[in-house]
Amino acid sequence: MSSRRVPAVMATLVLTAAAAGAGDPPAAPAPAPSVEEAGARARLLHASFRGALEVMHRDFFRKGESKAIPSESLQDVFTAMAAGFGVSVRWLASEETVMNVDHKARDAFGERALKALAGGAPELLAVEDGRLRYAGAIVLHNQCLKCHVANRTSLEDRVAAIEISMTVKPAAPPSTP
Repeated sequence: MSSRRVPAVMATLVLTAAAAGAGDPPAAPAPAPSVEEAGARARLLHASFRGALEVMHRDFFRKGESKAIPSESLQDVFTAMAAGFGVSVRWLASEETVMNVDHKARDAFGERALKALAGGAPELLAVEDGRLRYAGAIVLHNQCLKCHVANRTSLEDRVAAIEISMTVKPAAPPSTP
């Protein structure tokens, strides 16, 4: 990417955060979506953030140059998503791939997600305490492992994730005949 396009990409991220309500007082919460709708939203968010992360890595990292860490750049967008929409987004990394201790699994869902994704599942979705919990895989290929698993002993792909959580409508009770 040319140096002229870097500001355009950063501007897109800033506008995304602004559109999500960064700096504005939180809007009234929207009604909680159904589990199916929340799952579709989580998949869309995962695809968006995964794509942004891949583009940022491709375009911002050059051998011998130090740039901002893409996952940290997206943290501002995650914060805006939480404030503006009540959607929690965070990085999820295994002991092997973690670069920031804040990205380790925080609970049993995170542990299950990492295990499922490492086993080849593209995602894990669950509903717990009125919230949809979603984890979508981020595959770390050889070029990623140079930083994420510097002391690796194989070139085998590793997996991290984006974890997304949002409130969902309670399931309707079963109808009684």
